[in-house]
Amino acid sequence: MIKSSIERVARNRYGMPIILALALIMVVVNESSYQHSRSTLAQGITLSDARQKAARTLQALTDAESAARAFMLGAQQVDLGNYREAINEMEGVQQDAFQRLTELDPQRTVSVDDVRKRIEERKATLDQWVRMTEQGRRTDAQALAVSDQGRLRYAELRQSFEFVLERAAAIQQTARVSLYDAMMINRLAIHLLVLVALVALVLFMRQLRESDARKAEEHQRLATQVALRTAALRNLAGHHVHAREDERGRVARELHDEMGGLLTAMKLEIARLRRVPDVPAAAMERLASIELRLNEGIAVKRRIIEHLRPSSLDQLGLNPALEMLCEDAAGRLGIAVNTQLAPVMLDKDAELTVYRLVQESLTNVQKYAKARQVHVVLEQEGDTVRVSVQDDGRGFDIDSVPSGHHGLLGMRVRVESHAGQLNIRSNARDGTRVEAELPARETPNAAAA
Repeated sequence: MIKSSIERVARNRYGMPIILALALIMVVVNESSYQHSRSTLAQGITLSDARQKAARTLQALTDAESAARAFMLGAQQVDLGNYREAINEMEGVQQDAFQRLTELDPQRTVSVDDVRKRIEERKATLDQWVRMTEQGRRTDAQALAVSDQGRLRYAELRQSFEFVLERAAAIQQTARVSLYDAMMINRLAIHLLVLVALVALVLFMRQLRESDARKAEEHQRLATQVALRTAALRNLAGHHVHAREDERGRVARELHDEMGGLLTAMKLEIARLRRVPDVPAAAMERLASIELRLNEGIAVKRRIIEHLRPSSLDQLGLNPALEMLCEDAAGRLGIAVNTQLAPVMLDKDAELTVYRLVQESLTNVQKYAKARQVHVVLEQEGDTVRVSVQDDGRGFDIDSVPSGHHGLLGMRVRVESHAGQLNIRSNARDGTRVEAELPARETPNAAAA
């Protein structure tokens, strides 16, 4: 495992630089091949032009000779003009063609000096024909034109031209082969560059997959930790809620047992004092006042005990306890509290959660809602028990509850501690709706099954 990790790191560290270096080399080779191909192609084009102009030189010389022979036969000025025009064209084309051949052949494989010399000699011969004709010596000029020496020199000139053109063709063929080689190198460079790009793409996708896998693994690990922390916090909050309820129950029992016994004993003592003879009237008035205050203390004790732990919930059940709670709230609020309570199946802790949720919701209605009526609904659908408290008050912004107000959070913690869900919707038009869904208690038959 350690070795594979080292190899992966090495690949990640040196793989991409190597690929980039190869790609850079391929780009340099491709650019060099392109420049070479461009220069070779330009050279080939220039050489073709030079060959064409060289051939045109020979053609112009032939046209000049034809015009000179026609002038010798007819002594027409038109033929003389054609001759001079052909000579001028030959000189211009010849200069350009031979100059280009010389520039494109630095090794001097093509010698144009001999060709240039023979062209000058042939031009001098043609000029001699024309001068002799102009001087009226047409017979001598014709005799010179048909001589074997003239034909031999013209054949040598054509042979020199053909040699120059063959050597130029050989140079052009070499350039063509060089161009093909450069194109092949360029092709191979492009193929290698594409191959390197594909390899780089494969490596990149591989690294991307590995990165995604690592991110997914890290995300899963973080999600697991968050879930564990959330579950731990939920359990801790549930433990705090249950501990608070247990503490409330203990305090309620102590108030009921200890203080209730003391207050009852005090009432009995006052009753005995009333039966004592010869008690002054002023003392009897004092005893009546003390008994009145004692009854008020007993009533306060009962309210405290009911707030700490509703005895009606333990003695009468959930629905009657909610009825009494809503009636008491209606009396305090001075508005109608409508109830729709159906029998449900919940365990004792869940029933206490429902009771506290309705109690906290009615307290919030009293403090903040300024509602005209409230609806409390308790029902069961299948394995789900639903309780809701709906008012038509002014509502509030759920996301901007001031700090220090933990009533809604306490509701949510209570409900979620029983694997339930709490939903709160509030706006200025419809008021506030607090709704909780709790799993119903299993029936004995279902538990047995």
